[in-house]
Amino acid sequence: MAVSVTSAEEVSFKELKIAIWLYFLLWIFEGALRKWILPSLATPLLIVRDPVAIYAIIRAIYLGVKFVNGYVILALLSTILSVAITLTFGHGNLFVALYGARIMLLHFTLIFVIGAVFTKNDVIKLGRLLLVLNILMTIVVYLQFSSPQTALINVGIGGEGSAGFSGAMGYSRPPGTFSFTSGLTVFYAFVSVFVFYFWLSKESVSRPLLISSTIALVIALPLTISRGAVVAVAIVGLFAIIASVTSAKMVLKLIGISVILCITIIALQQYSTIFSIGTSVFMDRVDTANSQSAGGGLTDSIFLRMVNDFIGPIVELLDQPLFAGNLGMGTNAGAQMLTGKTTYLISENEFGRLGGEQGIILGGVLILLRIILAFSIAIQAFKLPREQKLLPFILCGTACVALVQGQWAQPTVLGYGTLVTGLVMVFFKDKKFT
Repeated sequence: MAVSVTSAEEVSFKELKIAIWLYFLLWIFEGALRKWILPSLATPLLIVRDPVAIYAIIRAIYLGVKFVNGYVILALLSTILSVAITLTFGHGNLFVALYGARIMLLHFTLIFVIGAVFTKNDVIKLGRLLLVLNILMTIVVYLQFSSPQTALINVGIGGEGSAGFSGAMGYSRPPGTFSFTSGLTVFYAFVSVFVFYFWLSKESVSRPLLISSTIALVIALPLTISRGAVVAVAIVGLFAIIASVTSAKMVLKLIGISVILCITIIALQQYSTIFSIGTSVFMDRVDTANSQSAGGGLTDSIFLRMVNDFIGPIVELLDQPLFAGNLGMGTNAGAQMLTGKTTYLISENEFGRLGGEQGIILGGVLILLRIILAFSIAIQAFKLPREQKLLPFILCGTACVALVQGQWAQPTVLGYGTLVTGLVMVFFKDKKFT
């Protein structure tokens, strides 16, 4: 199943690349549009990236881009069958079914369009922009963290209520420019990919920008009050270490970067009041979460929770019917359309949602599809020559998590999973997945 493209010298992909860049920017600023700029259009803006995805796919077909493979075909067939079952034997709501179907029909397909059209140079440009956006995002997070929930900076979706989520010590988890804090969590994982890459590689980048963005990332993590954000960055860091430990020189470089990072954290803790407060709030939330667990301590560790969230729904899949006509019902928007309430009608867990919406067979196909794709890209990235593997393998540190555990029912997380996995695919042109 190859991801390839007709010669870039023969076909201009300017319009397609613009569409992908627009998709990326809308992913960053969708929440800002829904909260601050166009709050009256908060509901339709929920799918603001869908028209861009439709255009990119249609344009790619018109230009003869070879992005269709076994993954795309299986996803399309499973989803179309699920739509038919849902409308015939299930809840019967066309709009809810289409809302659920767009996840695999549009955004999953877009992964392979990005991989076929973008080049490494495009990925590097996006990474440099992320370093800049990281600094701006951290300023927004600082203002949200230090401002009352009644402040304009903390206004909720549609310009009503508060966008902050329960945190600790009277502080709420900030969402940044995103609709919810989950967007900020994956944003910093995305940023960390390029922070690690630019430090470890010989790629050209402004040194003051890299230093500033690294400090911004360090400051932001405790201010997010998100254990998930810290763990996500740690996983990316682990992949960066695995990819870069190929020579004594790289090991020394890693040690040097680690020492500088530790000194930076100690200095910030000592001389930055906001960082010190953020660290205290973050640790209080970790302690509270541990104390609320049945066994305390590691019982509620986020690592074990990730394992349970992965294995649990696969086991529970056997309790589902062979086919289920609930497509779209597992999303909050779908639940809102069906019941008038924003809630989880099926499962908050992603694989649980897939099984509950589509049953053992079709839901199981999509679960396996995403697991196999995650393992496939990690293996392919690791097999790349030493001088080529660093960036794609670091990207796998977040793309694989997005594929296996990303809550794609949430539009921001869906957009993130599409982007990071698509960027990994850039490095596999004309290669077959194993």
